[in-house]
Amino acid sequence: MTTNVFRRATTLAPALAIGLLWSFAPDHADAQLRRIAIGSNPAGTNYYVVASGIAKLLQDETGIPSTVRPFSGSSVYMPMLQRGEIALGINTQIDSQSAFMALDPYPVSMSNLRLIAAMMPLRDNLMVRAESGMTTVDELRGKRVVVAIRSNVALERWHWTILATAGLGPDDIDMVSVASLPDGVRLLTEGRVDAAPIGIATALARQAEATIPGGIRFLGIGSDESALTETVPGAHVDLFTPEMAAVGVPEPTRLVRFATYLNTGAHLGDDDAYLIVKTIHQQWELLRRDYALLSPVPADDIAPADSPHPYHPGAARYFREAGLWTDAHEQNQARTLAIAAQ
Repeated sequence: MTTNVFRRATTLAPALAIGLLWSFAPDHADAQLRRIAIGSNPAGTNYYVVASGIAKLLQDETGIPSTVRPFSGSSVYMPMLQRGEIALGINTQIDSQSAFMALDPYPVSMSNLRLIAAMMPLRDNLMVRAESGMTTVDELRGKRVVVAIRSNVALERWHWTILATAGLGPDDIDMVSVASLPDGVRLLTEGRVDAAPIGIATALARQAEATIPGGIRFLGIGSDESALTETVPGAHVDLFTPEMAAVGVPEPTRLVRFATYLNTGAHLGDDDAYLIVKTIHQQWELLRRDYALLSPVPADDIAPADSPHPYHPGAARYFREAGLWTDAHEQNQARTLAIAAQ
């Protein structure tokens, strides 16, 4: 257990010294958020776009200075959420589950991890050069494929799952490891790999489309969709049409998605968490209008009942008041809190 890692008396001075982006008001029993930093993946990714929108909304509506703090990947700032060194962070369903349950690459449970709200579905799929002629994952046998992202280690499990829908494993491809998602896209642009993962409709995908002669294409998944849901419960397959994507989908293509979460740590004050989630939920239609990534998600869907880690109590209080908290939420909350207490 690492629940005692964050101790106000021993960490306040170091936190101020290194310029952490959130702090407590002194001599208050309850935490008072003075500044909000939202951890995200690098500029050009879906995370960065959505984190920027959330930061702008929170600052405009609450008056609390709010900024995006980009990192090379979410695996980098997950421990910071655990230790209370950053207020919020956008994480994948996969990374959240892995961190909370102490699955690879996390050697111990990030038991302080708490959910504020679900964000957009993330469609992280494998992208190739359109001139390659490949249309599905099945055609990657023997090819150079970016699978491991060192700054977002949990995504490797997702990429192997995509390949498994076509019956492909480590012996069937030439696996490539990169430091970050942008690095993988760069290698594809330079012709040094045959496929790289990236989110659909991201700035990086559009950049690759503009840079690579003939543009890019996202590969449809293989026929064994059970391989996807068995490894990543809650993952979905959608028939994506050209009008649903900015680039890379010239014809209807079966692509995959999973959830993303706006997370915090158990150290965040209940009133602060309540204010954050209330602001986001009540202004969700504004976010949907301004950010296409959020447009498929109705306001009430930001409170899923099957999250792999507990809601922050302040968020749970708001969702109860808003009428979104069900018996299923209560059961899942009890189950995940029991895991956190182990």
